[in-house]
Amino acid sequence: MDSVAPAGPAASTRRPVVVAHRGGAAETPENTRSAVEHVVGLGLDWMETDLRATADGVVVLAHDVDLARASGSERPIGDMTWEELERVDAGDGRAPARLDEVLGSFPGMRLNVDLKESSVVQPAIQAVRSADALDRVRFASFSARRLAMLRRQEPRARTSLGVGDVAGLVLAAEAAVALPRTRWNWTKGRVDAVQVPVSYHGVPVVTRRFVAHAHRLGLEVHVWTVDEPEEMLRLAALNVDAVITDRPSLALEVLGQASPR
Repeated sequence: MDSVAPAGPAASTRRPVVVAHRGGAAETPENTRSAVEHVVGLGLDWMETDLRATADGVVVLAHDVDLARASGSERPIGDMTWEELERVDAGDGRAPARLDEVLGSFPGMRLNVDLKESSVVQPAIQAVRSADALDRVRFASFSARRLAMLRRQEPRARTSLGVGDVAGLVLAAEAAVALPRTRWNWTKGRVDAVQVPVSYHGVPVVTRRFVAHAHRLGLEVHVWTVDEPEEMLRLAALNVDAVITDRPSLALEVLGQASPR
C-alpha cells in the first residue's frame, strides 16, 4: 500500500494506512534491522522510527539516548563513533540499523522519522539526499525549532506539523476559530500530515470535526499509538488516513488489509 494522496472531499471512505510504530514494537525488537525486515515481510510501505546520530555523524534508528533498554548499554549513542556503536547489540543480536543502509537496501520502504535531537538534523538530511529518498521519508519532531531548522536546510523535505501548529489546528477545528492560512508556520514548507494522539491529557484530539478540518487543508491525519482493535475501527470510521501501531499484524487483520504472508 502506498501513501494516500492528500485528502479532500472526494476521499471519504478510505481504509487507514497501517504504519508500524518503531517497526512494530509489540511484535519485534523496536527500531532494529529485524524490525525493518518485519515491516517488509508484512508488505507495509511505511515504518515509523526514530533517529539519533553517533559522534562521527552516522545516523541510526534509535529512540532512547542509549541502548540500555535493548541491551544494557548505558553509554550515550551520541558519545560513540560508529566503529564503537556497531559492536553494541541493538536488541536483536545485531548492530543498530543505519539510516543510509535501510534506505539503500529497501528502496520501496517509506520512513516516518522522528528527529530525537538537533544534532541529527544535518546528517539525516544528507543521508536522505544521498539515497535520493526525499519523496519516501517524512520528518517529524516534537520540537518546532528542530523542524524549522530542517525546513530551512532542505525545503523539499516532507514533514508533519509541529506541536504548536497542531494545537492551532485543534483550536480552529473545535472552536470554529478562523485563523488565516498565512498565520501557519507550515505554509512555506512541504507539510503533508498532522500526526497526533487520540487524546492529550484527557482532552480528545481526533474528532470527526478535527479530521474534516485537516482534510480541508490538504493534510493527512495519522494517529498514534493505536494498539486496540476497537480503537482502530473507531478511527477508521472517522476517516483518519493512517494508524501508527505497535501491532501492525493485528491492524492489518482488523482493518481488512490482508498480509502477503
